[in-house]
Amino acid sequence: MTGRHAMISTLPAIQDLKVLWDETGGPWAGFAPLAGEDRCDVAVIGGGFTGLAAALRLATDGAKVSLIDADTIGFRASGRSGGQIVPGLKPRADSVIATFGLERGRRMLDLAHQAADRTFDLIARHRIDCAPTRNGWIQGAFSKVAREGLRQRAENNGRHGGDLEFLDEGRVAALTGSNFYHGGMIERRAGAVQPLKFARGLALSAAAAGASLYEKTRGLSIRQAGSGWQVCTQGGRLLADRIILANDGYTDRLWPHLTQSLVNVTSAQLATDPLPASLLALILPARAGVSETRKITYYYRIDPAGLFVIGGRGPNSDTLDGATVQRIARAAVDRFPQLREVPWKYGWACRVAITLDDLPHVHALAPGLWTAAGYCGRGVALAVCLGEMLATLALGRRAGCRCIRYARPVRLRRSPTTGSRIALDCLRNRRTADPAHCICARLGCSRVDTR
Repeated sequence: MTGRHAMISTLPAIQDLKVLWDETGGPWAGFAPLAGEDRCDVAVIGGGFTGLAAALRLATDGAKVSLIDADTIGFRASGRSGGQIVPGLKPRADSVIATFGLERGRRMLDLAHQAADRTFDLIARHRIDCAPTRNGWIQGAFSKVAREGLRQRAENNGRHGGDLEFLDEGRVAALTGSNFYHGGMIERRAGAVQPLKFARGLALSAAAAGASLYEKTRGLSIRQAGSGWQVCTQGGRLLADRIILANDGYTDRLWPHLTQSLVNVTSAQLATDPLPASLLALILPARAGVSETRKITYYYRIDPAGLFVIGGRGPNSDTLDGATVQRIARAAVDRFPQLREVPWKYGWACRVAITLDDLPHVHALAPGLWTAAGYCGRGVALAVCLGEMLATLALGRRAGCRCIRYARPVRLRRSPTTGSRIALDCLRNRRTADPAHCICARLGCSRVDTR
């Protein structure tokens, strides 16, 4: 078979694909599971970027904080992400301001546009060894219509704090080494990290600041206990004054109504062995990360060791299948025909949560219990920033945060076979003037932003 649907012959069997970040993450001593009872000011459930950033901020500010994770630190979406650190929000700046008002909208945009700076500052401050690079991020226009949309987006967001520049077709080709796009834009403050090493570095920094961390400790239930909270696990329990729930797409039955307000999709990724120097000179010569304008997009970069890493939409599970692997490899070859004969060695998948309005949501689930979820593909930088904001709320510093609005309850309908796609289509068809209607009002859910 030839053309776009030709089989890629350089792919190994599914069972032979390894997780790149696990293979390059180095040794990990880890943390013991919780055994017995632990009392703390704040319990954090989830050892990804949100929970780890919250725990680090809490411990640094002197709170007694305990963090649990059902597996190991960074094992799920954080440590299996693409590692791209992209500032800003997905919606255009004028749309955010029209929805939330000039003052609130600008505060939200400021927080999002500063997200990459804050993340790289955190890495430098704690000397986290995670191979950080800062070569920018390019969004490629998949069509001529999309090109004009990116031209307007670059101009609009640039007026509201973004460091964006529109790129014509020739400049995109020069920066990416590909003639696949009709134009694009570049955000120069963006970059990338080895995500698992970043998560582990945050964990070690939190522990050094005094936080207690427990791996292989699944939260089984959350219930109120007097004026505080009790988190039951398979090996003991946490007693806490306040809780930060930081599981994003993996919340599952721990707080069912939160899970029902999000759409989980699978992100699948492949990576090559290090490319030869001849290809490294041609493919992504500017070393910027790339994604595209389509709703179901591909994203890719070259990591510091010279591996080509590409991701896209996966099956409705945390495991890869042959069709997904072939599709993603073909996408890489469509954009860079030089990769046709390059062997692929790594492959993995994870679950991420998205929202209807393409904005992350912060919820006050109950008095003394907060969560953030739905990063919509921006889950490194925004997760760090919102994790720190959840810590601010848990410390009682409400002057630094303000509720935006409550929303009407909507329960997503899911199909057992097509799952997230049906749920998302259903929710989009029910869209109204209220952009936050996927948050559960009856649970006291709200979105907040920082001053």
